[in-house]
Amino acid sequence: MARAAGLVVGVVALAIAAASARAERFVNGPYLQHATPTSVTVMWDADTSAPATITVHGGSAAAPRIIAVPATARAEVVVDGLAPASRYRYEVALGDQRARGELTTAPPPGAPVPVSFVVYGDTRSSADAHRQLVERIRAEVPDFLLGTGDMVNDGVQHDEWEEFFAVEGPLLADNVLYPALGNHDRQGRARSAEAYRARFSLPEGSPDPERIYAFTYGPARFLVLDSNASSFALTDQTAWLERELAAARQDRAVAHIFVVMHHPPYSISLHGGQRDLRERWTPLFERYGVDAVFSGHDHNYQRAEVGGVHYFVSGGGGAPLYGRGKRIAAIDAAAIQRFERVSHYLRVHVIGPRVEVTAVRVDGTPIEMVAWGEPAPVVPAVAAAAVVPSVGAPLVAVPSAIATVPTPARRDRGLPLVPFAIVGALLAIADVVIVRARK
Repeated sequence: MARAAGLVVGVVALAIAAASARAERFVNGPYLQHATPTSVTVMWDADTSAPATITVHGGSAAAPRIIAVPATARAEVVVDGLAPASRYRYEVALGDQRARGELTTAPPPGAPVPVSFVVYGDTRSSADAHRQLVERIRAEVPDFLLGTGDMVNDGVQHDEWEEFFAVEGPLLADNVLYPALGNHDRQGRARSAEAYRARFSLPEGSPDPERIYAFTYGPARFLVLDSNASSFALTDQTAWLERELAAARQDRAVAHIFVVMHHPPYSISLHGGQRDLRERWTPLFERYGVDAVFSGHDHNYQRAEVGGVHYFVSGGGGAPLYGRGKRIAAIDAAAIQRFERVSHYLRVHVIGPRVEVTAVRVDGTPIEMVAWGEPAPVVPAVAAAAVVPSVGAPLVAVPSAIATVPTPARRDRGLPLVPFAIVGALLAIADVVIVRARK
């Protein structure tokens, strides 16, 4: 009898241990959020509340830094005390699970450094199409990502968010995503955005943090808006937008302003341009000299220029593609200069006063490249070789009081980052044809 009882106890113990081992697994992530000059936020969801550790490799210390994370099912850890514009390797240990990635801090505000980012959106509905786009974007090695919204089809369905993060996992383990809130991301009876809010850690300082927010990356200021029908007419958002635009234009450190929101002011596709946005917000974009506005909602690529502002629709991330609309308003027809029904993303380079936007199909072929602003000075070949950072150096010069960090090459991606001024020079030498937007 005692032997049988002991056997039962042993089996139960093994079952509990096995269940515990199965439970301590990543559901979403780890993935990166909000990079500042001295910190990056690491997030993940686990099967159950469990402690974890984050090990960070790099910095002035020879030994890696280990951060203990208390038991939680949804982790949001700010890894701080980092050097500006520097790259680190990290590992998250959760039970027997290990997940690795790389994180890069932002340059100081106003730092005259090249900035590269990728814009894409409307990734809902087709995991296969979404996955193909993610694999193509991974080869870009951007500084960060901008999402134009509609990441999932129904924002209250947890399994859809799990699918989103499963597809984006390899990309978001190494790159910070700044998303805009799409209409499908806040689906459900109450049109709530709570599931969206819970899964992202975005900059504060607005009347409604995470729904609308702003951040600075080197010489550029980014404003992310909630353009949903029940949101964009609110006085607080419009007033906040104008205050942010005015402050950015008065800040000598800000050379460029970019806006991200889900709905496009101009479109010749299924939904068409949004009249309320044109009436309320586009006059502000023109008044304060916004460089570009990135939107989604219509599932295709479109480009417009109105009042000196460049407008891009990038909604080709996986949702069913849309053709041209049957009834096109005259104002939209006059504004749109390029249209293509295609899965794609935007590659954006900011090099001094110059901005270059390349629309790239999912097969890697370019749709077009649009540029504005004076080109960066061509760096002589000898001088260029002298300024290429070696592995182990920060991406930009930092004060000597701040510890520099060994800069490991991106995992599975080859070379460390190279200043885009050099890239610009090489492209000029190669006589790349640039399609300029009509003035």
